[in-house]
Amino acid sequence: MTVFLLNWLLELIYPTRCVSCGKRGKLFCEECGGKLFPLSLFSCLVCGKPALGGFTHSACQDRFTPERALSAFSYRGPARSLVKALKYRGLRRVAEVMADLTLEDLAEKGITFGKRAWVVPIPLSFLRQNERGFNQAELFAQSLAKSLKIKILPSLLRRVKNTPSQTTLSREERSHNIQGVFAATRRIRKKDILLIDDVLTTGSTVREAAKTLKKKGANQVWVLTFARD
Repeated sequence: MTVFLLNWLLELIYPTRCVSCGKRGKLFCEECGGKLFPLSLFSCLVCGKPALGGFTHSACQDRFTPERALSAFSYRGPARSLVKALKYRGLRRVAEVMADLTLEDLAEKGITFGKRAWVVPIPLSFLRQNERGFNQAELFAQSLAKSLKIKILPSLLRRVKNTPSQTTLSREERSHNIQGVFAATRRIRKKDILLIDDVLTTGSTVREAAKTLKKKGANQVWVLTFARD
């Protein structure tokens, strides 16, 4: 049986449907793409106030804080459906869709990335990754790195503590919950890092990750997520 015929039979038995509306044909249909909410303003990662280009305000910056935080979409509607389809339904191809949408949106806003940075995904704990079978941030990061032609180091960061889910915690609780949870597996020697996650909420996780990386020698750390909640 040829690959073409096998794919045709699979499509016949298990037709591809939009992860947002269920319409048959594409993994994410054009109609739902038109219902995404691109972020028109970026915010300072620390204080949350509007920040030109997503750069951290100088008054909020310390030596461990990421210099920039970028998110393409508001975490609602079809954007939420995409993340949930990847994260909880295990539809790994969704990571490619998210990466394409992210880079297309940022390009329209005039944002580009140099080739010298390293792409580093936020890691899951061993228990959570073993349970899920994959790390959604790593899949998203792989698709981004492939499109950007940038080196990815998926194992540069690792979680050394198993922590409760951040989902139901307050901002203060999230910050306390995440302290000391990461370790870097090597020195970085003044490299720039593009730190990747699927959704940015309070920023506690990426700030703790950036702190870990900068203690190991990272130069600038930019955060990039598909959505911001």
